[in-house]
Amino acid sequence: MGPAGRHPRRDVNIRRYRDADFAAVVALWDACGLTVPYNDPARDIPFLRDSPNAQLFVADEDGRLVGTIMLGHDGHRGWLYRLAVAPDCRGRGFGRALVDEAERWLAARGVAKVNLMIRGGNAAVRDVYARLGFAVEPRIVMSRWLDESRRPADDGRIDVVITYLEMTAPPTRPTVPPPPAKLTLLHAENPPVAFYRYLYDNVGEPWFWIDRRKLDDEALAAILADPLVELYVLYVGGVPAGYVELDRRSEPDINLAYFGLMPEFTGRGLGPWLLNWAVDAAWQRRPRRLTVDTCTLDHPKALAVYQRAGFVPNRQERKTIDDPRRIGLIRPQFEPRRP
Repeated sequence: MGPAGRHPRRDVNIRRYRDADFAAVVALWDACGLTVPYNDPARDIPFLRDSPNAQLFVADEDGRLVGTIMLGHDGHRGWLYRLAVAPDCRGRGFGRALVDEAERWLAARGVAKVNLMIRGGNAAVRDVYARLGFAVEPRIVMSRWLDESRRPADDGRIDVVITYLEMTAPPTRPTVPPPPAKLTLLHAENPPVAFYRYLYDNVGEPWFWIDRRKLDDEALAAILADPLVELYVLYVGGVPAGYVELDRRSEPDINLAYFGLMPEFTGRGLGPWLLNWAVDAAWQRRPRRLTVDTCTLDHPKALAVYQRAGFVPNRQERKTIDDPRRIGLIRPQFEPRRP
């Protein structure tokens, strides 16, 4: 049993980090959006390994590195960092097993309490730790940089990691049944710009969708009038609940340009069904391949959802964008996910 009385998974191999793991660890952190310019793994990992009060554990399955956790203590409290699980392996107990191993390591050294920090607004990660028995405490976290060269510039810019995915053959999977709701899926032919902006803004604002917001009405209308741009709107009980946009302008490839739900309709099982419908509809056109991309500002589960639908990552790109809240494209209350 772990320190909290939990039984770790028997098929999880948790072990200490080895030098040969470096590339796999960095790739995992990239896939999980944990790489930031001021935390260089090439510096952080050796620094941690030189300390007797810190450790890095990894989880592997059949020789594949699928999880990590960094930990240490200051002689008083323990701290957890970089808990990461490969997107396609989540929900299988790897995260719990890693936390259990970290807690055992700290408890064996007489550490009575373990802490961690989560960025404000990152409710998904907060909920993961809550399920593991962690609680939010009324504390104020303060900090000061000792190495000014590593301080991230507060210049109104956001670092983003974009993952590009593709599917080169129709997926071999059973059809996803529709959720129990009054569903209607309609092809919106040459929709009015105002209607499209209503869909785009309400679905995409929490995830910092801004590309179409930058376009004036004339430029957006030209895209919507193109017969190779297909817009399908999902209605639930007669109310717009989300949409899919298939872009065929680069045929024989088809791009899943946009896919998402209104905030009020998330968590009802509509997303996987709508995505699988979109994939099936695209493959009816017999494309050479189907593409999609997601980024670290998107929904925390987006990458895993696309992979479960049959997409495979083929490359990543890092870029820095102007904070859209500062230039009036996104309302200030939305907190971006940090890569």
